[in-house]
Amino acid sequence: MTDELLPALGPHQRTSAHLLLRLAFDRWAPPMPVADDRLEVQRMAATRALLDSPDPDNSAVDAARNALQECLAVPGQPVDRLDLAADLLGLSPPARLALGLCACIQLDPRIGQVARAVAARLGYADGADPALVDAALEPAGLGPAWTRTLLHDGGQLRRMGVLTLHDGKVGLSLALQAFLQSALPAHSPLKPFELAHTVPTALLPALVEARRGWIAVLATALQSDRPLLLSGMSGFAGPELVQAAFGSAGPAVRCIDLAAVFDLERGLPTPLLGELHAEVRLSPAPWALFGAERLEKVVREHPAAVRRLVAALVAMGRPVVLLHAGPLSADVGARLAQEAGLPNFELPALPVEARKVLLRAALTMQGVDDPTAEALAVATCNANLEVESVVAAVAFAVQKALQRTAKATAVGKSPSMATPTMTELRAACSATMTSRLRQYGSRVEVLADWTDLVLAEEPLHQVRNLARFARVRDRLFDSWGFGDKLGQGRALSAMFSGPSGTGKTMVAGLIAKDLGVELYRVDLSRVVSKYIGETEERLGALFSEASLVGAALLFDEADSLFGQRTEIKSSNDRYANLEVNYLLQRLEDFDGVVILTTNFATSIDSAFLRRLRFRVQFPMPTSKDRERLWEVLLPSRMPVDDEGIDFEWLGESFDLTGGHIRNAVLRAGMIAADLDRPLSMRMTYDAAAAEYRELGKLAPPYPFDDD
Repeated sequence: MTDELLPALGPHQRTSAHLLLRLAFDRWAPPMPVADDRLEVQRMAATRALLDSPDPDNSAVDAARNALQECLAVPGQPVDRLDLAADLLGLSPPARLALGLCACIQLDPRIGQVARAVAARLGYADGADPALVDAALEPAGLGPAWTRTLLHDGGQLRRMGVLTLHDGKVGLSLALQAFLQSALPAHSPLKPFELAHTVPTALLPALVEARRGWIAVLATALQSDRPLLLSGMSGFAGPELVQAAFGSAGPAVRCIDLAAVFDLERGLPTPLLGELHAEVRLSPAPWALFGAERLEKVVREHPAAVRRLVAALVAMGRPVVLLHAGPLSADVGARLAQEAGLPNFELPALPVEARKVLLRAALTMQGVDDPTAEALAVATCNANLEVESVVAAVAFAVQKALQRTAKATAVGKSPSMATPTMTELRAACSATMTSRLRQYGSRVEVLADWTDLVLAEEPLHQVRNLARFARVRDRLFDSWGFGDKLGQGRALSAMFSGPSGTGKTMVAGLIAKDLGVELYRVDLSRVVSKYIGETEERLGALFSEASLVGAALLFDEADSLFGQRTEIKSSNDRYANLEVNYLLQRLEDFDGVVILTTNFATSIDSAFLRRLRFRVQFPMPTSKDRERLWEVLLPSRMPVDDEGIDFEWLGESFDLTGGHIRNAVLRAGMIAADLDRPLSMRMTYDAAAAEYRELGKLAPPYPFDDD
């Protein structure tokens, strides 16, 4: 056997190539030059010694990782990367031998030529035929079909993503080829599925400071070399937190789509799962998989598949973080922990002060001056945004400001500054907080402000107290320690009762607007189900989502859902009471804003009343209140004739609520527009009288002279 046939290979590849040549010498006639028997005996003894050596332990893998770090730190440093790959992968000696032979056949032209010649002479399909590799390894005592054993679906080399089998030919995986060529991660087969980082560098210090405690907890958990689940509201910057936990000075975290390695519809791994295994072992970078929220369906429909996925991640021997955006239901979290052994770290919402710092930094980064950025951040910091949502909201608000400036310039007006206004930034924050709440209701937008509110003194005082609590709630419970003393009870919960049209929904919208959060009116037809347990499931998802995004919930006609529990006389009564009991529990655990409105306060279960922090009775407006409502609801740009409108008489003569007065004002404007004349007292009277008659009341006579 002539050594000039062998390139400068490592010991494992050299041994593998000698086995291939031994096959050629044994079966190929005329034979190639053979060395003396003593040299052959020595080589076979070395092969047996290699096969009999113990499997690599963790210390050997750690040493290989250190060697890889040194290799990366000094580009161009000579190193046997195939042997280094075998060490990093922790391959058993037989697997090393098979991998070395396959690598020699594919990567070295001379060995590949010998393999093809041997295959053609001995009747094998190709030089990369697994049967040929088996035949070459047989003299080492590995037994028949050893390579094919390593290459089947559960085989070590196939599972670890280092060898592939395609059209009956064995080959190196793309991940291993890229590693051998020092081309990871640039030429990684997982590169198309990677997530680009979206958090600007300027915001990272504020984010790390806000999450410092959780980053320390995460860093400790990652030392176990096991996969874990990290969940939080949408946009919680999972890759950046994983990077901070691993250390910002280390290699950049690689974050890919979970769907690339796991078919979420069928609950089956994809071929790229093996490539991920190889790259996790061969790369020093920390790894994260985003899109874990889509696992919830798989957990329910294919629980065994999730266990297999987690087992595959555990087998990688390094920590892989699954990133879950959105609320993690309790039953799914329990199943992942119990059946798959997957611990969950659920991040709470960012504190108000942290959101303020992030908003200010994002605005400054967009060119907004410091005083304006500070004022805007203070005004909108109650919006429950995560860092990625802060970046998106600020960018959206700046874009709106630029559009406003361009529009003003286009019509010849003096353009205003391209700085977002408070209204634009609040609207951008609301638009950014995309959520699944639209499944259960509709968004309520109130255009009025507190100056438009007309209420009697007592309910107005109660409403102001409620709004005051909403503004200082975070300071009370977070900064001043009331959360430690009171435990449950952080929610801003209120019940508004009174006749229809007295301003209950308007006040709810003003409070949400004051807080800078979205208000969703819950559609009970989308929540209540005739199927047992489905109502509770929908209510749980509703409250979880509202809590996560910080939205306010409005239950109109709440007596239909929060009604009195009844004596159990049938199974229907039992399940109706279960729904009420579940609502009581969720209302007590809820830490957001929930407002109930009803026309029949006595119908609400007393247990709910005890859990409500505020209860406001909205009375029918007095004549003075009605006079003020007529004035407030009539637009200032509405043309009115010279005689004007007698608001005092309207307030005294028509016993209407604010909602009905609003309808009457709109009806009067419609009459004036149709006649193309300024609004007159007669038109206003006719509109009010029509509204009165629709309520079944007799309108007072018109006392003014038509002339």
